[in-house]
Amino acid sequence: MSFWIAVAVLSAITLFLLAAPLWRKNKEEGERADYELNVFKDQLKELDRDLERGLINQAEAETARVEIQRRLLAADEKRGKTTISGQKIGAGTLIVSTVIGLGLVAGSLALYLKIGMPGYEDVPFASRDLQKERQMASSEGMAAEIAQLKKHLEDEPGDVDGWMLLGRTLRLTGRPAEAVDAYRSAVKASERHPSVLADFAESKIYASEGQVDDETFSALKEAVDNDPSQMKARFYLGFAKMKTQDYAGAIQEWTDLAAMAPKEIGWLAQVNEQIDMAAKAGNLNRDDFKPSAQALVLSKQFELQWEEEKKQRQEQASQTSGPSQADMEAASEMTPEEREEMIRGMVEKLADRLKENPNDIEGWKRLAKVYMVLGEKDKALEARNKVKELSGS
Repeated sequence: MSFWIAVAVLSAITLFLLAAPLWRKNKEEGERADYELNVFKDQLKELDRDLERGLINQAEAETARVEIQRRLLAADEKRGKTTISGQKIGAGTLIVSTVIGLGLVAGSLALYLKIGMPGYEDVPFASRDLQKERQMASSEGMAAEIAQLKKHLEDEPGDVDGWMLLGRTLRLTGRPAEAVDAYRSAVKASERHPSVLADFAESKIYASEGQVDDETFSALKEAVDNDPSQMKARFYLGFAKMKTQDYAGAIQEWTDLAAMAPKEIGWLAQVNEQIDMAAKAGNLNRDDFKPSAQALVLSKQFELQWEEEKKQRQEQASQTSGPSQADMEAASEMTPEEREEMIRGMVEKLADRLKENPNDIEGWKRLAKVYMVLGEKDKALEARNKVKELSGS
């Protein structure tokens, strides 16, 4: 008897939970979902830039990319299901939702009576293959996300980032041929952008287990011709030339790439290994090959760019790390009014920086604390709300 009472109580709770969202106004969740989509897309682009500059290795990049992709797919699902409306639910809709809810409960109960076993003990935790269960759950979840992304791309075939995301996801889940098709669609949607061509060619090489056909070679050549700074395309173009036994051409491509790359980047050692292999296979001397004039010009440009980015990171770190020792010594000799003015100046700098980089959650936390110390509770509350928004809580 107690079992059926529990069933009735749980059914009532389930109906309430199912109906509750219908009684509340929608608070423009669609806009929030669009914002999250843009954030995750920016994170994917930043991840690719970090990988290209050698700030992270390939394994770290793939791990981070899968997590960002999962969140992006979840945000896209949220956007698709959300409607911006503040109207109350009509009586007809409420009746239909109630009938559906009751039907679900009744159907579940009938199914349980048919195949269920009340009172039957659960499977012991120790005897379960948890790793297999996790793999199955992950595989099923990823398949659903892929299907959802495909549906989104049917409605928006010009979404280049969506096609790229689908291609990466299909490759990670062991579906290389489908990944090639996704990247081919990305090439079309991007109007043959050089970086997309490089990813397309890479996917074809992986799908064919290292073989290079005419389409792959042409895509790589087109990418480098249109944008000589495409390092991924240069690497695979050298690989393609080596496959066709053009060892001198391969060495020249990789020599140019080595000249363009920063000296501390992790994959430079692999490039040098490839040069040695090509030189040995073609009976050539690698010292006879020098960087082209184009590669030397690009090298200088990249060097200036990376130095500027390094300087910006250092400036950002100094802005967020608090006052320096010189600032502390100067503050000790100030009057209370001068100290407060100095503090407010530092706070304004932090606030201005956060306007340019609004996703810096640690910066918002510091800003909230400082505003509380200064007694500006309204501004502190705004900063705390921004922290909650970024943390999703």
